[in-house]
Formats: sequence, structure tokens, C-alpha cells
Amino acid sequence: MGLAKVVPGKTFTTCGTPDYFAPELIASKGHTLAVDWWTLGILTFELCSGHPPFESASPMQIYAKVQKGINKVNFPKKLKGNIETLVKGLCNASPSERLPMKKGGTQNIKQQAWFQGFSWEECANFMMTPPYIPTVKGKKDIANFSPNKEDMPPQIPYKDPKTGWDKDFATST
Repeated sequence: MGLAKVVPGKTFTTCGTPDYFAPELIASKGHTLAVDWWTLGILTFELCSGHPPFESASPMQIYAKVQKGINKVNFPKKLKGNIETLVKGLCNASPSERLPMKKGGTQNIKQQAWFQGFSWEECANFMMTPPYIPTVKGKKDIANFSPNKEDMPPQIPYKDPKTGWDKDFATST
């Protein structure tokens, strides 16, 4: 996900996260707004599974997997069925065959079985009640967030040499 610009046809600009690149972006064939629907499919997969479908150690490996297609992805058990159908419909290798790009437009998404019971009208009118509302004590309350271990500095254990070098330091004990 990354850059947005308004163009009447195709564009060749590339910017974003390799995990979200559509095949036409990788192939430098030019792309349309169909890449946004591909991205929605990748985001849906990642939100439901915890990782992107083409996850790999390097961008080149990701690109190779993307070029092989979404049908080569081994969907986790919890994504089998309706979510898999939606993601595959959004991540079709052919941009014109992605759900909203076909005749019927975005109704093709709204009519997916995964959205059964979802009120698009309530969503559009900001009438939906969130499934979870966290308790927040103030604007700077971060109690609902867990630290990302990768963002934390490494913890180096301290071994006291017992030389007394710190005997004059103020301590809390």
C-alpha cells in the first residue's frame, strides 16, 4: 500500500510494500485502479491470518510467488471457504477479472458470502457498533497496545563486578 494518484488510464509509477504488489506492477505493464482491489485482497488475507499470502525473506522471492498467482497459495484452515473465495476473487491475476472490475462492480464484493449479515447501509451511515471498544483513560493512554519486540532495544544482562565503583550513586533502596 502506498502511493495514490488520479489518472484516466494506466500509470507506471511503483511505490509501496512488495507484499502488496499486484502482478501487473511487478511486470511493469502499467496498471489501473484494479491494483487497489488486489491490495484489498492481500490486506484481507493478512488481517485474517496474521501474515501476507506471498510472504518471503526477500522482495525478489515475493515477486516470484506473486507471479505464480494466488491459486498457488496454501490458505490456512481458518481461511478456507468464504474468505478464500473473496481473496481469490480480489487477487485474480487478470486485473479485469477481479471482482469489482467485472460487470456489477463493487456489488460483486458486497454479495460475497463472507459479508452475509453485514449491513452495508449501516456501515455507510456510520451506524455500526464496533465489536470491541477498548477502555481508554486519556489521549496518551497506550495500555491497549503491546510493544513490538522488534522495536525494543536489546536487553543486555548486567553482571556486577563487585568492585564498588557505584557505591556513591543514589539508589532507590
